[in-house]
Amino acid sequence: MASPAKRIDGIDFWRGVALLMIFIDHVPENVFQHVTLQNFGFSDAAELFVFLSGVSVALAYGTRFFDGETVGAVRAVLRRAFTIYWVQILISLLIIAIFVGAAALWNDNDLLEDADTVVSNPLQTTAATLALLHQLENANILPLYIVLLLMTPLLLALARRDDRLMLAASAAIYLATRAFSLNLPTWPVEGTWFFNPIAWQLIFAIGIFAGRRLRRGGIAYDARLFAACLAIVAIAAVVRTDAFGFASGLWEHAYGVLDCGKSDLGFARLVHFLALAYVVYHSGLTGPMRRTRAFLPLCLMGRYGLPVFATGTVLSAMSELVETRAEAFSHQLGFGVAIVVGGICMHYLVARGLAAWKDKTRAQPSAMNRAHALQIAAPLSWRKSPIVLWSGTSRRVSQIYPARQSYPRVAVAQSGQDWRDDDRHRSLDVSS
Repeated sequence: MASPAKRIDGIDFWRGVALLMIFIDHVPENVFQHVTLQNFGFSDAAELFVFLSGVSVALAYGTRFFDGETVGAVRAVLRRAFTIYWVQILISLLIIAIFVGAAALWNDNDLLEDADTVVSNPLQTTAATLALLHQLENANILPLYIVLLLMTPLLLALARRDDRLMLAASAAIYLATRAFSLNLPTWPVEGTWFFNPIAWQLIFAIGIFAGRRLRRGGIAYDARLFAACLAIVAIAAVVRTDAFGFASGLWEHAYGVLDCGKSDLGFARLVHFLALAYVVYHSGLTGPMRRTRAFLPLCLMGRYGLPVFATGTVLSAMSELVETRAEAFSHQLGFGVAIVVGGICMHYLVARGLAAWKDKTRAQPSAMNRAHALQIAAPLSWRKSPIVLWSGTSRRVSQIYPARQSYPRVAVAQSGQDWRDDDRHRSLDVSS
């Protein structure tokens, strides 16, 4: 069986950055929105999130897939897709309940803008939500991820033959999507998916390609390509910021000319993100970030990306409700800052709590195994004695019966060590 892939902290860090930027961009009217990625280029955190998802899929499931565990890898992908599916359903129902409850509490039907179809036709809309055909405004990226995971076995099968074949097929699908305006429909509200999965699969496939290269030692550096990517990033920053305020209307004019649409993954967005990713990767920016205090918290949030994203989605929906009562606050700027800072703290607490719970669940079987090994290794006279030790014991035998005469020298088994007959091991401790 293939050994599990080790986590790369840089991937967790940048995923944490993407999650925070998505949350900040979705919270209404706050000062932090002026410093997120969308203000300095053609792409934003959504491209980063999907790209890193592809990288993670290649590292988590690709190794098993290419090492002959195809069935096991596909099952793992489908289990992950199902997990994300029920999280999406839970988020949607919770947001609807929040808005409906607030509308009833405050007698404000305007709050039902995102939930009016549920109220008018609950059975039909609930069925559409379960089928992912009805998506709320701030809860529409997970359905994209679900479809991409369902496409993963096909992409990995193509990559097993040749990575370039996978990229060529993905690019062909993207071009056909753009040429013929292909997309998945929504229902009962007529329309199409905001994140077109038939187009966004390209950046996901590029992420799988990059993840495969990371497994093989990294992505090659080319000085001319790096210079070209740096120029693209710089030009995009100038255009997006209206030449840093010196050319008013520049971005508005460029947006009408360039292909920067988000729903269908505009070509300018794709090129800008790939250039930015190449520059960040080969500039070694992740290294200096490791020395900052924000690195470990962001890594932790990125490691538990799904529950953290779900938390941010619900919090951003609640912030929209609070904004409707913002006129009651005299300092709206400070109020917006408080919402964002409080939300970021909540993101971290969720990740920290999950990490602590996971460590605890891992420690319990380990302690039970050590206790079982010690019981097996104990002399026969001990096994027949009325003293029973279990995994939760924190007391030593010497504390129960401290008299030295009661016990001769006994052998104690420790992980990675031989049996020893020594005065130091007269007590048996399973609390470590």
